[in-house]
Amino acid sequence: MGLQINTNLPALNVQRLLAQNAAKMTRGFEGLASGLRINRARDDAAGLAIAERLQAQIRQLDTEVNNLQYGVNAAQTAEGAMGTQADALQRVRELAVQAANGTLSDADRAALNQEAQQLLQQIDQTAQNTEFNGLKLLDGSQTNVPLGTEGNMQLNLNASTTNALGVNGLDISTQAGAANALNTLDTALQRVNQNRASLGAQINRFERGIATRQNTMVNQQDSQSRIRDLDVARAFVQQTRNQILTQAGVGVLAQANMVGENALRLLGR
Repeated sequence: MGLQINTNLPALNVQRLLAQNAAKMTRGFEGLASGLRINRARDDAAGLAIAERLQAQIRQLDTEVNNLQYGVNAAQTAEGAMGTQADALQRVRELAVQAANGTLSDADRAALNQEAQQLLQQIDQTAQNTEFNGLKLLDGSQTNVPLGTEGNMQLNLNASTTNALGVNGLDISTQAGAANALNTLDTALQRVNQNRASLGAQINRFERGIATRQNTMVNQQDSQSRIRDLDVARAFVQQTRNQILTQAGVGVLAQANMVGENALRLLGR
């Protein structure tokens, strides 16, 4: 190739390669700083689309886990309140058994009935006051509470008032009334126990749903990591290579720029 002054092709080629290596170094620094192999679409367009789709699924699963945990907390709140109602019914039953004793006077039964009525009122107050985040759980105003998850999982609630339990108007002020109250109280206790069992089963279902989603999240996060995260060891090796090539390119460019001086020597400079 002849000597040229206007166009220094060796220098231009070296400059082009030097610019390419400098761009690779810049992307390498960005990757090492962020820990990501894909920082923008140009790095891997298809990989970015897949990673973003996985990220959307991961965030959905995380939200569903939170929703199901709210369901667990609400069910536990309702079940705990029903436990106090069951204790109150047990005490009313004890009072009814005591009031059925023929040796007691009417005044004795009146005192027992007064305590029983207070306990029944407490059962209704518990039903009215048991709430979770403003949601009444036991007064019968809510029966099915959707939890916003795939599979349409929902919290099923049963009313637990004295009317729903069949003990509204219960009276043990007489021996006959106390004897008749026993079967009614047994039925009410059975309903409360069934409602508590239903809530316990739902809690177990929600917790299994949480575990399933958490396992899926881990697998999808692993998949996303394989696509998007940076292999730091490999990136460091490549970055070292680019640094060496860049330093070498600077030296070669300096040499290539001296090619024009050879032509000047021929002109007698």
